Amino acid sequence: MKASPEKTVIELKHAAIRIESGSLTYELENKSEIGANWEEEIRANPTLFNGDFFMAEQAHVNGDAFEAVYKRTRFKTMMHWKKNRTSLKPWHVYAVGVIVSNDNKLIAGRMASSTAAAGRVYFPAGSFDEGDVRNEIIDIEGNMRREVLEETAIDLADAQGFDSNIYLVTADRSIALFRRYYFDLCSQELLTRIRRHIAAELISELDDVVAVASSADMTDTTPVTFRAFGDWHFSQM
Repeated sequence: MKASPEKTVIELKHAAIRIESGSLTYELENKSEIGANWEEEIRANPTLFNGDFFMAEQAHVNGDAFEAVYKRTRFKTMMHWKKNRTSLKPWHVYAVGVIVSNDNKLIAGRMASSTAAAGRVYFPAGSFDEGDVRNEIIDIEGNMRREVLEETAIDLADAQGFDSNIYLVTADRSIALFRRYYFDLCSQELLTRIRRHIAAELISELDDVVAVASSADMTDTTPVTFRAFGDWHFSQM
C-alpha cells in the first residue's frame, strides 16, 4: 500500500482478503501493553467484548485489484492499535455498504454510548468476524449486507442497483472498501425506518441516524476514510 495515496478514492474491479494461519506479529510484540490497555478500556466501558478480530500484515493494490492477507487476533489488539500513532502496525481493513437515497443523500449512523466508537458518525459498517469467513476467504459483500441489516434493518439486497466496482480509501493504516447501494426511497423514509428499528432494539449499536446531503455535513466526528469517500461522492454530481 506504500504507493497508494492516502485519503484518495481508488476505483477497483476486484478485492480479496484471505486468512493465513499463525500469530499476528504486532500482538506478540505488544502483548503486555495490549493487556494493560484492555484493562483500562473495560474499566471505562464494561460493555466492551474481546471478540475475534482480524488484522492484515500484507495489503496491496495491483492494477485494478486489491488483496490483503489476514491473521487472527482479538478485539483488544485493535483497541491498542487505535492508540498507537506509529506506522509500524498492521492494516485494519473493513468494508462499507453505503445506503444512497433517491434524493442522493448518504445515510450515516451515530454510534451509541455502549460501543467503542461512541458519538462517532459512520456509514453503517463493521469489522469482519468469523461469520464472514468462507473457506478462509472473507465474504466482503456478505459482511456489508450483514452489518447494514443488523444496524439499520435495511437489506442491501433490496436496493434497486449498486456499484459494479469497489472503491478503496486508506488513511493511518486503515483501509476502507466502499460500495454504494441505491434505494428507490427518499432519505426521510429511510431515516424513519431505521429510527423505528433503533427504538425497538434492547441494545442498539446506533443511537440515531442522519442523511448526509453534502461533504459539509461531515465533521471531525466522522472518520477520515468516510469523509474522503463522501467528498468524492458529492464531487461526482
